[in-house]
Amino acid sequence: MTLIDLGELRDEPGREAPPPRPPRAVGRPLRVALALAFLVATVAAAAPVPARIAVVVPARLGSEAFLHGDRLYVVEPAEGEPEGTVEVRAYELPERAPADDAPPAPVWRTRVPAAGRFWHVQTGPGTVLFSITGDQDDGQTLALDAGTGRERWRQPGYPWWDPTGTLLMQTGGVAGGAVRSVDPASGRALWSVPTPPEAATYALRNGRVEWIVLAPAKGRVEVRDPRSGALVHAADLGLGEASGHAVVTHDLLLVVRPPAGAVTAYGLDGLGRRWEARVPMVEHINECGELLCVPGGNRLVALDPATGALRWIGERWLGALSARGGRLLAIGPGGGGERLGVLDAATGREVADLGSWQLLPRYADERLLAVRPAVAGGGLAVAELDVAAGRARVLDVLRDASGDCRGRADTVVCRLRTGEFGVWRYRD
Repeated sequence: MTLIDLGELRDEPGREAPPPRPPRAVGRPLRVALALAFLVATVAAAAPVPARIAVVVPARLGSEAFLHGDRLYVVEPAEGEPEGTVEVRAYELPERAPADDAPPAPVWRTRVPAAGRFWHVQTGPGTVLFSITGDQDDGQTLALDAGTGRERWRQPGYPWWDPTGTLLMQTGGVAGGAVRSVDPASGRALWSVPTPPEAATYALRNGRVEWIVLAPAKGRVEVRDPRSGALVHAADLGLGEASGHAVVTHDLLLVVRPPAGAVTAYGLDGLGRRWEARVPMVEHINECGELLCVPGGNRLVALDPATGALRWIGERWLGALSARGGRLLAIGPGGGGERLGVLDAATGREVADLGSWQLLPRYADERLLAVRPAVAGGGLAVAELDVAAGRARVLDVLRDASGDCRGRADTVVCRLRTGEFGVWRYRD
């Protein structure tokens, strides 16, 4: 075991900015997602802009839109139905510009009762899963047939659909909950493991669940196989004496102890203690590319995940997202909110100061799309962020867009001033 004491973090010669990337949502996505509003601006002149395909999808105020795969799903209160009933419509994303201004026809539409707010969608073979929030519980998952929209099943908890086809469902609460593996077609539980309150999380690698980790506030830590639920490793790490919380990343269980200003790392392959690092003002820790990033006190500390050794310190950064081409996209406070910068991942040196764009949600390895208010004429500007090159390439100006945007790879969806949704695709 190695103990690294960082003492008082001061400026050092040759040290500049920092990196990080918000942790992937694991366990209960709604509660652990790191809400960062990212900004970026600048540059892009030269490169040609890809062709734009645009359509308008009907929607009323109060509706929600969700992008996944090759479809857009619109969810809105159903007219003429009892309160709590919603209509879900599925639209194929356009591959070419429409010949006229007629709105696209939905692939299917269905009406279902829903006691909460739809906030996330996942898809797999033949099935669409919607996560619905709950006021007094963990919410529920609604499974619809991808071909017809027919309801297949619904049950409490939040889903994680692994690329291997394994569907995990998780419930929790003050009295504990469970992680269970579910058949996507029927909702039938294949196996179930009880979990302590707020204790279950997933160790991910390239979106694939490698381990289920149960790290309760007190008692023994367990590492379980996500395909069978079988116990793989277990140990009492004395977490009840740590006055902290646990984070899983880089094949490590990291115990963060704010009162002690310390982070302790345990390997998931046996739960042996690896190292401990002293980090003043530590609040939480997350993966940022090949490093671990510890934000706190308007500065960012980068650690080596193998040893806990200090790599560099950044004084003006709050976090970072996306490691590409040896560089990181970092977020920091700015004039009217926050700003983005591109950092050298090895040293933390600032490579480029980008402007103020809102980074749209995306999946790993997809290109980064961002929007911001257009400088003149109203609407929103759309840019592709090239982290490796340290620039933003302006793709478009959406004059009729008012905000409420989301994106995927080559697609941007924004609310229009009329309340409908505009869909823009940028095909190279």
